[in-house]
This record gives sequence, C-alpha cells and structure tokens, in this order.
Amino acid sequence: MTKHLMVILLAAASLLSLGGCASQEKYDELRTLYRKSQEQVEYLKAQLDEANARISALTLAGQAPDPAMLAELERALADRDAALTALAEAENALRRLGRMGGPILDPETDAALMQLAQAHPGLMTYDPDLGMVRFQSDLTFALGSVEVQPNAIASLKQLAQILNGSSATGYEVRIIGHTDNVPISRPQTKAQHPTNWHLSAHRSIAVKDVLVGAQVAPQRLLVAGAGEFRPIAPNAKTGNQANRRVEIYLVAMPSQAAASPSVPAAQAAPARPAARDAATVREVPVTGSAQPAQTPTRSEPEYLK
Repeated sequence: MTKHLMVILLAAASLLSLGGCASQEKYDELRTLYRKSQEQVEYLKAQLDEANARISALTLAGQAPDPAMLAELERALADRDAALTALAEAENALRRLGRMGGPILDPETDAALMQLAQAHPGLMTYDPDLGMVRFQSDLTFALGSVEVQPNAIASLKQLAQILNGSSATGYEVRIIGHTDNVPISRPQTKAQHPTNWHLSAHRSIAVKDVLVGAQVAPQRLLVAGAGEFRPIAPNAKTGNQANRRVEIYLVAMPSQAAASPSVPAAQAAPARPAARDAATVREVPVTGSAQPAQTPTRSEPEYLK
C-alpha cells in the first residue's frame, strides 16, 4: 500500500475510534480523508494509463527490435505491473475506508441507487462502498455499437431523476467506459471506433448524452474511456462479459465547480451518514423481479466487435 494511503487509513481509524455518537464534524473530516484517497487512486490510474500507452506505442512501432527499444519496453512493462499492484492496493484501501463510515453517499441517494439496481437485475449493479453504478455493456449497447438500448435509456432516465434530487445535486458524476481485450475487427465498427479505447470513450459519451437529455447539468459530468486496460475479471480468447461495462461514480463536487454560477443548484456534498456494521456495506448482487436479465442474441460470434 502506498505510504499516503496508509496515513489516510490510520487517520480515519483514529477518527472513528473516538466512540460515542457520530458527530457531523467527524464525518465531514472522514469525507475529506476519503476524497484524498480518491485523488490518490486517480493518480495511480493515470500512471497505469501512461504505462499502457508506452507499451502500445512500442509494440506497434513496426520496427525491428533493438536493445534500446527492448530495454524501454521492459521498463514500461515493469512500470505497468507496479502501477497495477499499487492501484489494487489503493482501491482496496478505498473500500476499507468506505466501510469505516458506512456508504460514502448520503442515506437518501444511497437507498435510491440500491433500489434502482434491485429493480434492474442483470443490467446494473450498485456498489455502496464506491458510490458506483455499473451497467453491463452487453445489455446497454448492441454489439460494437454506441447506441444505447431502449431498456438502458429508461434506466438511465431513472438514474437522472436520482441525480437531480435535492440530496444528490452536490455530486460530480464520472462516467467511465470499459471493454474486454478482443480487438476491434469488423470494418464497419473499426471505421467509427478504431480501438477499444475509442469504443469505451464513445460509449461513455453516449451515456452522458442520455443523462444530459434527462436534465442532468453537463457541468457535473465527466466522461472517460479505459479500453481493455482495467479488467475486473480474467479475459479469455473471447473476452469476458464482466469487463464490458460502463461505470458511473458519484463523488463530491470539486470546489471550483461547486462555486461556479453555471452549475444549477450545486451544493456541498451531503455529510457522511453514521457508521453501520461493515457486513452490511457490500456490492449489491442485485436480485429481484422488476426486469429479468436478458441474454443478447447474435447472428455472429458474440465476442467479435
């Protein structure tokens, strides 16, 4: 674990060991510590992206390998492995910090997101430890497409209603697209989305467009694409459905954005709720009967984009 995150966790543990009723000030301080740990995770993700970009550039250079290039590739691979290890430790620390004080979002938003996920099993899940809603791309988009499917549009509009609620207007909404490791191969797909990085970013933009169309203030939104470089499960030859996803994180609005008059109704993020038993704070394996999971049908192998 990075030294910076260790300091944050020790500070948080000390804060919560004071006992007694949870004060507003205590949870305000805990939210600040959580925000700092989020920034550390984002820094490590940037380092990982830089290492992956270097590896891609070196492997696609099309030149005969020479000792200097091989040495640079070896350094880039080492940097990537180090960044992956540090990132995994940082995200685990982030989860532990979230469990120390209950879910990281306010109770009203947390409950609304949990109910939304339970109403759409198979399509979405909600992780209260991270304040994150995850949409499965296979049910959100058609194969190799960035056009949001009707059932996903309806769910995103319901999400927008939550985001526009009085308890959630202080959150920034970060939309991050992900793919598996199967390269773009079909010419019609490649013409619009040359790489998985393009496809993941374009899908994030498509989700953003639905939210903006549902009256979520664009100043609150951030979009990004991670391509195949942040898998949550091992990829096989045909990729992995779990890695094809769009994640939406709610985090405290940056102070400069919250202070901007162009952001309607922006306010400070709600205070952290009182601590609850850590066993109740977990990723919700959504179950329910509101909308049964669907299995996409393909006229060609599912993994070919």
